[in-house]
Amino acid sequence: MKHLFSLLLLFLLSGSTQAWAQTNIAGIVTDERNQPMAGVTVIIRGTNTGTITQANGQFSLQTNESLPLTLSVSFIGYRREDVAVRGNNFRSVTVKLSEEAIMTDEVVVSASRVPEDIQKAAVTVEKLGARQFQQSPAASPFDALQNVKGVDMLTQSLTFKSVNLRGFGANNNNRFLQLTDGMDNRSPGLGFGFGNVAGISDLDVESIELIPGASSALYGPDALQGLMLTSSKNPFTYQGLSAQVKVGANNVGKGDFGPKGYGDIAIRYAKQLGTRFAFKVNFQRLSGTDFIADDYSDRSTRARTNFFTIDPSQGGIATGIGYVPNNNPNTNFEYDGVNIYGDDINAGGAYTFPKDYANVLLQGKLVTRTGYTELDVLGNQGKVFNNRANVSLHYKLPGNVEASLGWYYGNGNFIRTAGFREYFPDYKRHQFKAELRGDNFFLRAYTTQQQAEGWNIGQTATAINNSWKSLNQWAAEFGQVYIDNKFGISESRATADRGRYLPGSDQFNAVRDAYANTYNTDFIPGLTTAKGTRFRDNSSLWHYEGMYNFTKLLNNTVELLAGGSLRHYGINTGGTAITLKADGSEYTINEYGAYVQAAKEVKVSTRLTVKPTVAVRYDKNQYFKGGVTPRASAVVIVGPHNFRGSWQSAFRNPSPGQLFAVPAAGKGGDVGGSQLAAQSAGLFTNPAYVDSDVKDFTAGRITEAQLRSRAYNPANFTTEKIKTWEVGYKTLIQNKFYVDAFYFHSKYTDFIAAQSFYQPTNGQIADFSTNAYRTLQINFNNYNEIFVDGWGIGSEYGLGRGFTISGNYTHQVGTVTLRDAQGNVVNDNAGVPIVKRKMSNPEVSQKGRNFFISPENRYNLTLSNARLTDRLGATLTYRWTDKMWVEQGTTAGDIWLPSWTSLDAQVSYKVPTFKSVVKLGGTNILNHYYAQGYGLARIGGLYYLSITFDELMR
Repeated sequence: MKHLFSLLLLFLLSGSTQAWAQTNIAGIVTDERNQPMAGVTVIIRGTNTGTITQANGQFSLQTNESLPLTLSVSFIGYRREDVAVRGNNFRSVTVKLSEEAIMTDEVVVSASRVPEDIQKAAVTVEKLGARQFQQSPAASPFDALQNVKGVDMLTQSLTFKSVNLRGFGANNNNRFLQLTDGMDNRSPGLGFGFGNVAGISDLDVESIELIPGASSALYGPDALQGLMLTSSKNPFTYQGLSAQVKVGANNVGKGDFGPKGYGDIAIRYAKQLGTRFAFKVNFQRLSGTDFIADDYSDRSTRARTNFFTIDPSQGGIATGIGYVPNNNPNTNFEYDGVNIYGDDINAGGAYTFPKDYANVLLQGKLVTRTGYTELDVLGNQGKVFNNRANVSLHYKLPGNVEASLGWYYGNGNFIRTAGFREYFPDYKRHQFKAELRGDNFFLRAYTTQQQAEGWNIGQTATAINNSWKSLNQWAAEFGQVYIDNKFGISESRATADRGRYLPGSDQFNAVRDAYANTYNTDFIPGLTTAKGTRFRDNSSLWHYEGMYNFTKLLNNTVELLAGGSLRHYGINTGGTAITLKADGSEYTINEYGAYVQAAKEVKVSTRLTVKPTVAVRYDKNQYFKGGVTPRASAVVIVGPHNFRGSWQSAFRNPSPGQLFAVPAAGKGGDVGGSQLAAQSAGLFTNPAYVDSDVKDFTAGRITEAQLRSRAYNPANFTTEKIKTWEVGYKTLIQNKFYVDAFYFHSKYTDFIAAQSFYQPTNGQIADFSTNAYRTLQINFNNYNEIFVDGWGIGSEYGLGRGFTISGNYTHQVGTVTLRDAQGNVVNDNAGVPIVKRKMSNPEVSQKGRNFFISPENRYNLTLSNARLTDRLGATLTYRWTDKMWVEQGTTAGDIWLPSWTSLDAQVSYKVPTFKSVVKLGGTNILNHYYAQGYGLARIGGLYYLSITFDELMR
């Protein structure tokens, strides 16, 4: 903290000796009928100075900018007007706004780090603002992203959703950078963004900008697949008291479980004191019942015997999934429920009877023991809560410079899915930021301080079972009773389960709490043979960055900016998630980077404008060689037609977890790619093997010698790289028809994926024949060449009388050329080289997981009218997402996830007297349950009623 306060003091001193030269600007804003308009945003173009009109339409603001200048005046549902302010009108500026159903004149900053019209951006960029938030049926601004073209949201909890773009969908997407007021939203140690768990209050969100695709040239190596910038409201511009109360229900139609209610309360207060100082305070509290992961169907996973359908005539090539699930544990030896834990066939819940077992009917049989549901293990009936708070102080210095100091807080419980399902009962995060921002520069310093303790649901369920009765004893009792398949399985399970800890009982709760509250590095109190399942990540991040725009110094001949950043990670997991150094201390990670960008807008003729842009950045992580990420782009404007194109390369440093993670002794889990992590996991003395190779060995397709030759070898772990090019087109025809289209092609090398490896329990190859192994998710650079091609189009058409119809469609395909550890192209089982084939093809997936996990097709359709009357507005949205091939984690599986649809709707009513809006809305209002990922909670209808009061007491 001392660094932040020292920096802020430097900010204040740097401007304290300069003189003020204030200009008081005043005016009025009316509509086409000359009626005063309240709540209109008025901002000096190119600055952060602004205000909002009063009930009589009048506004006033002070600036030390010299005249002439330009005011940008905007309001939901009206065309933005840019008004020149000169020496003869600055005290009586008159602005008239015209209604406009289609808004295309948004200003964005994420595309090039400087404000520019969205149509002039040389890369694909999306922006959601007040208009989109108000009209969206989504329950929060963050949830509104699900309507943006190309965005795939993976819902893990009611408050935790992961944003995915352009393939390789992940529950914990560490290829996508989320910035909140310029601060990295990710967990410092775990390495992924927590979505809205620790975001800013809904009432304080001004806009969300989204860049699909590589953005490393300006934002560093973590923006490999894209960038999301969430900006909060400035207290100088947005003042007064705002409040929102929302009540709703979900889990409708769940029989004995649902429906369940939830509540969401938010309050914001901002005030300007004098001419220089302003502050704001935010708080939001959500509580309710989470969507429940209650898929109890038999798990589809390549760990199953004969999982793929094999065509012997083609040398054993896979043609599809051959495993037929049996969802009845009373007739299925190997029943393994998707959201039932402790019964996992590859995570300590299965027993293989010896081939010489006394009961000949069970010789060589694999049997899973009885597990517990997710609700059983959690014991909290799915209750979820989330608190978000923010306090910030803002001070205006001479030269239109603003200094600010802010505190951002997030707290809540949630479930995340990695290789396993993990529960965080009380996550806390503090972020402190000091910033100095002017028209042509910014300096920023912030820190993230996190307290994240959680426990593994699956491992805890297995531990509860083993505490009651060992797997061997359970199997022995099963085998003594078993007679035949018709009656034997159910009777055998019932006999072996006698005396089992019942969910909710004192015995069950005591054992669960003992494991869940004991770190995985410590033995359970009173036991010397079992360790806990709890882990922690109390890591921290310190980040310093700045940028300067030299354009004015160059007399606007060329737009030139340069910037740089320093960051320091302090890992703090106590060895529970990330291994410790040999001396027992924690790791630290240091990174630095710098960039420069040059652009020039050339007006060739009255209808033709060309703007080329070139940017290059260098970044260095202390554990890897530095890398350069260039970007070249251009936009060509021909009348209303805007053509854009870009090429860029990018790379990504592995997250701390991907670098150093080690599972608890004897248990499965993630393993980092570093040699230190491999050594801690015992991989040098007891090698692990890719799951597909183990299957080939047990099926007799390869020899023991061949299997040993393919053991995981911790080679040089390096950065992940991508090269991508993109073209796009954007236009607005007759102010009624808007089109935005794009096409992209990307190539990945040194792709980092957590592949499933099997490590024999006793270090013997023979262990695989008795199911005696643990499953590790090892992060490593594969040698594959991976290609992603996609295109998308979004359009909006004004039907008249305020009605608009809009929609978007996105198509993307991932292909791969498979290579072995020596770089040779891998053949499928028919002997045909696997070159640029779809990663969802079974003959490709048969040779190993590639984790593309993205639908090939998805579209949204929306009919909206924000002004059915002066007070009434409504929106109806239909969303469809294609089926997708999922390869996910240790206890998830491999499956074609079905396509799904959702019908969303909202009706809103304005009450001007109380400056309020009443909104009745819902997502998936037809309540067709679907899952966005295998093993995730199934999403049903979410229905809500909200009332929002905005800028009272202004």
